Amino acid sequence: MNLTDLVTGGVGSKAIEAISKMTGVSESKAKWIVAAAVPLMIAALNYNAKNKGQAENIDKAIDQHSGGGIFDKIGDLFGQGGSDDGNKIVNHMFGQNTEVVTQNIADKAGISSAQVTGVLATLAPIVMSYLGQQKQASSGGGIGDLIGSVLGGGGQQSAGGGMLGGILGSFLGGGQEEPAQETQQASTGTSMTDMLGGLAGSFFDKSNDGQSKGNILDSIAGMFAK
Repeated sequence: MNLTDLVTGGVGSKAIEAISKMTGVSESKAKWIVAAAVPLMIAALNYNAKNKGQAENIDKAIDQHSGGGIFDKIGDLFGQGGSDDGNKIVNHMFGQNTEVVTQNIADKAGISSAQVTGVLATLAPIVMSYLGQQKQASSGGGIGDLIGSVLGGGGQQSAGGGMLGGILGSFLGGGQEEPAQETQQASTGTSMTDMLGGLAGSFFDKSNDGQSKGNILDSIAGMFAK
């Protein structure tokens, strides 16, 4: 299983179907929610590990969620609307930006922020469990190596694997601010990864308005929600 499978493959499809039922949105809209939220979550973990000295805590949290059984009961998880544990993970991931992520996804998806909160709280343990499985299958290395391999390894760029690796370097760091629509103009290679890195950083730039942030989410989701 790779990140693409987590977002839109076998695991992702179950989550998308469950989110559609939970929120009342179409499956295509639910697919957009997953494709926007999951990359942000993983990139946020990477940022926190590298820039906030949280690598050890994140590593322990991943170990605690390494059981794969969660993938067999995804529908039930979304039926419960998110757990306290899930909410804590989301808040640790995004910190003071939690509301920014929640509200912008809600605005773009046309659902309430309360519904998005439940979706994120359910997705977060699934993401952590996925990372836990990848860690068990890896040959060692720190959290940065783990997340880097998840985002950059084993996938075609058109599937989102290699392209997402570019988000990590400047996530939340400001980076260059590229218009969201420009991601459609580049093909592959460093220019695309640099552009995506700038976009991800720009999402959390307080000077960008809601429309700009929504465009950035569209660009990130577009790598998966074809």
